[in-house]
Amino acid sequence: MLLTEAPIKTHFYDKALNLTVLVTGLGYFIDTFDFFLYNSMRTVSLTELGLSGDALTQMGITILNCQILGALIGSFFWGILGDKIGRKKPLLASILIYSLFMLLNGFVHDVLPYLAIRFIIGFGLAGEIGLGATLVAETIKSSKRTYALAFFTMMGVLGVVVAGMSIEFVNWRTCCIIGGVIGLLLLTLRSILFESPVFIESMRSKVKRGSLKDLLGNIQNLKKYALCVPLLGCNFFVTGILLTLSPEIGKAFGIEGALKANIALPIYFSMAVIGDLLGAWLSETFKSRKIVIASFILGNLLIAALFLQGWKMPNTFYYFLCGAFGLFNLWAITGTIVVEQFPTELRATAVTSNFNCSRSMVVLMNLALLAFKPLVGLINAACIIGAVIFTLAFFCIWRLPESYGHSLTET
Repeated sequence: MLLTEAPIKTHFYDKALNLTVLVTGLGYFIDTFDFFLYNSMRTVSLTELGLSGDALTQMGITILNCQILGALIGSFFWGILGDKIGRKKPLLASILIYSLFMLLNGFVHDVLPYLAIRFIIGFGLAGEIGLGATLVAETIKSSKRTYALAFFTMMGVLGVVVAGMSIEFVNWRTCCIIGGVIGLLLLTLRSILFESPVFIESMRSKVKRGSLKDLLGNIQNLKKYALCVPLLGCNFFVTGILLTLSPEIGKAFGIEGALKANIALPIYFSMAVIGDLLGAWLSETFKSRKIVIASFILGNLLIAALFLQGWKMPNTFYYFLCGAFGLFNLWAITGTIVVEQFPTELRATAVTSNFNCSRSMVVLMNLALLAFKPLVGLINAACIIGAVIFTLAFFCIWRLPESYGHSLTET
């Protein structure tokens, strides 16, 4: 009996781990589908609501900013909750909120309710990426952590691809309803997940969990937190500015044929699947997160420089550059390094809020774009913003401690 009991338990545990990665990845798929669906349906939905021209662009950016602001507020709420009561329960609550409001989004007929609903959707979606990444990282042993988190982010990448392509074939209202229904179905599947074993172990200690004072009041934690935020800025500059504003950039370049964000984004994220795998493999090959992130930031910079030259390119080459950006997607490798920077009692708060602070950089970029555009034009404004973002990202990865091989049980 004793000789067979351990293998049976080990086999069951391995299946449970695989199920955790799969189900959490599916959750992130729905998260990104719901979040990035707005980027793809921005033009068609606001046009149906009666907006056009500059009014459409400005209101589109305003709604996106409100969605991101909701995600920023929600990230601290869900993160603190995740450190205090566990990773699983806040995940279930966040899914319920954003799924219900995605359903409501399919029935809006005015701009203000649209804006309010996207704010609440952002609030709910904020918990998915940080809590999901934390749960996966704390469940999988360190030798497989890189690839497990790569799979997690790849599922999110596929969510963006499906969101973009669905607008080509399905009415935007129907897409919102589908996103909400699938989210509610996922809620049932998520209920079978196990709680993080690392979190359960940490509950035996008397250390204070989910404390913003310990996270932001401790100079070492604050330094690492601040340095992690800009790492994804390059990604959000590409997806939030260059690709989301594809129609406007196409007109500024004089590109023949209308460019569509719901084509540019899926192309980017389709190639990002390869980029995530490439980042995981390079990370294991060089035994370093920093080298890979720095290389990917450089890759984004070089393509952005080519992208913003201002010469009249065919739309096929524009879409080719969108795919090239995807090869240097920073989500998986950056997510891994952020997870590895913080102790268990602060990890959910740090990871969830940090990702959404990075996402909130889009708000600052959009505000800067609106301020600079009347003065220097859209393309020059994008160049100025990009120069700041890439400089900041290089500085931060230079100063951030290497985390490869870090044990998540260390505090």
